[in-house]
Amino acid sequence: MRDHPPISPLPAGTTRPFWSVMIPTREPHPDYLRRTLASVLEQDPGPEAMQIALVDDCSSRVDPRQSLRADARARVGWSRQARHVGIGRNWNTCIEQARGQWVHILHQDDLVLPGFYLRLRSGIDASPSAGAAVCRDVVIDADGRRVGGQRLLRPTPGIVEDWIEHVFVGLALRASALVVKRSTYEGLDGFRLDLQYALDWDMWKRIAAAVPLWYTPDELACYRRHADSASVGFQRRGANIAEIGRSIALSESLLPPELAAATSRRARQNYTRYATDLAWRALAQRDLQSALAQLCAARRLTSTLAVAQALGRLARARALSR
Repeated sequence: MRDHPPISPLPAGTTRPFWSVMIPTREPHPDYLRRTLASVLEQDPGPEAMQIALVDDCSSRVDPRQSLRADARARVGWSRQARHVGIGRNWNTCIEQARGQWVHILHQDDLVLPGFYLRLRSGIDASPSAGAAVCRDVVIDADGRRVGGQRLLRPTPGIVEDWIEHVFVGLALRASALVVKRSTYEGLDGFRLDLQYALDWDMWKRIAAAVPLWYTPDELACYRRHADSASVGFQRRGANIAEIGRSIALSESLLPPELAAATSRRARQNYTRYATDLAWRALAQRDLQSALAQLCAARRLTSTLAVAQALGRLARARALSR
């Protein structure tokens, strides 16, 4: 079986809205999903312009349809996997079922802010060569309070020129802030099935290396950070950094040969710093298991010396900030 299965073009004559907003679910938090759906429906331009659908990965404890308002049940499509297939296959199902020209895979606990679809469509229309488009996002906590943001890729709207820096060395975009032309997926295949944590990063690197990426610095999406998210489980095992290391190796072939080795080295250094920062935060919360898992994974990513140096820089920076 291929690591990233093909995405077939739609049959000729298929009715094509501009957008397909596909929401993959797996045992969703009902309140989070309700807010996710509301944020889309508040911007709904109608079925001729937007497909909206839930794609459930065989949830057994929660029925995602219960999060739908009564007046939205006829508007929002619904499908369910016959068995639990995992993140990659469910996201690929989202793409396969998408009829729109542009696909937005919106996570079940994230949000879009007013103007998301209008602003991105205006940028897409102005940049016909773009194969994907992204906005800046806001990090929110479990209660919806802002706790962080995303760094600028460029100060004004336009095509991202330094995509190696912003996508390969360090990822400066998140899935729910990104829309992708369906034909881009068709040309590159779907998400890898042998990755779980870094499968989206792997895809964004494949996209950035293949097609122009349009960007707006407007903050038009929200990424929710909470204790029950799948990412937290990966961090407790150190599996996040292990997959990051594998993704760096897998994507080296996408880079210009003269830049590949140096770019991969810088990416490993960047994510060593990221892992040590996660370890520091875990220690502050007395989560020794997560801290040790992050440090051990970081050591395998680079070296014991590099981890020690990153911890030293972090300790000095924290001391100066007091």
